[in-house]
Order: sequence, then C-alpha cells, then structure tokens
Amino acid sequence: MLEATPRNIARPPRIAAYRRAAANFLTAHGALLVCALFLLVGWAAVDDYGLAWDEITQRKIAIMNLDYIRSDSAVLLTHWDRVYGVVFELPLLLAERALGLKDSRDIHIFRHILTHLFFIVGGFFGYRLAYRLSGNRLIALFALLLYLLHPRLYAHSFFNSKDIPFFSMFIIALYLMERAFRKDTVGAFILCGVGIGLLTNIRIMGIMLVP
Repeated sequence: MLEATPRNIARPPRIAAYRRAAANFLTAHGALLVCALFLLVGWAAVDDYGLAWDEITQRKIAIMNLDYIRSDSAVLLTHWDRVYGVVFELPLLLAERALGLKDSRDIHIFRHILTHLFFIVGGFFGYRLAYRLSGNRLIALFALLLYLLHPRLYAHSFFNSKDIPFFSMFIIALYLMERAFRKDTVGAFILCGVGIGLLTNIRIMGIMLVP
C-alpha cells in the first residue's frame, strides 16, 4: 500500500528557484508591464474620444508661437492667449508637421496618442516616487493602478493637452525633487529645477513647487 504524500513536502529546489525568479521579475518589472498593457489599450481606444472644447485653441497657441519663432510675427504679442506656455504644445505641432499630417482628424488623433503616452510616462514616474517613499513595490504598483484606472483622468488623458500634461509633469517634478534631496548633488538639483521649469511653463501653478 502506497503511503500518502505529506502536504508539507518541500518542493524541488529548481522549481522553488523558478517561482522566486518569476515573482521577483513580476515585482520589479510589474510597472513596465502594466504601462505597456495600458499603452496597447490606449492605442485601441484612441478613436473613441472626441475633441475637447479648447483643443483647437491649444493648437492655435502653438502655431502662433512657432510663427513668432520662425518669422518674428507680431500676432502672438497682441493675442490674449499669449501668456500660455507651449513646452508641451509646440513639440506636438512640430511632430505633426514632421509627419506631414494635413487631415484634421489625423492631426487630433495623433495629438491624443502623444498626450496619452505622456500620461502613462507620468504614471511610471509616479510608481517610482511611490516606491521611493514606501520602499514596497506592491504598494507602488497599487498607486500606479489608482493613477491609470481613474475614469476621468483616463478619459482626459487623450484629449486634454493642458491639464493632463500638467498633472503628469507635476508627478515627474515631484519625483525629481525627491531624487534631488536624496542624492544631494548639484546635478540632481539642476535636473529638479529643469523639471519645475517645464511644469511651470505648462501651467503657471507649477511655481508652487519652488517654495
């Protein structure tokens, strides 16, 4: 008669090592896997979102700034929207023209893709910040999921090229700030200053991180 196998019998060392390696990989690279998955979902869902009420105006601001840079056009100097920074809008316009996009639908879908991509990048930096503050990758991954799964933030991450870039850049700037105080080097603080400068250019409220 065969004896019953004890439930607490040790697993073979090789299987246990594989399980540990898989768990370590998923923990260490979980944020990248989640971001990649959301990028694929976003690529499939980008057609489902229309235009924001001020999206055409945002693009027009970038056009006026580009005209001012290239031809010293005076239109920007008298326009009431001249106070808005274009550190995010101008690269969108340059990329659009580099690809030769002419159709308005293609232009705005392209803008939505890049805006959503920046939203996901902000989420990854949020994961890094949460990991630095908590020291726990699972907690940091949970914070990333809270960021990505918020219904309104997710929807706006396609068509809102003002508030979402500001929100994402705010998180990136906070990460750079934590890094600067942790490393306490000149280079780290310069990079932190660049991050806050970019944030403030997107929206003036970014200046709050200086004090």
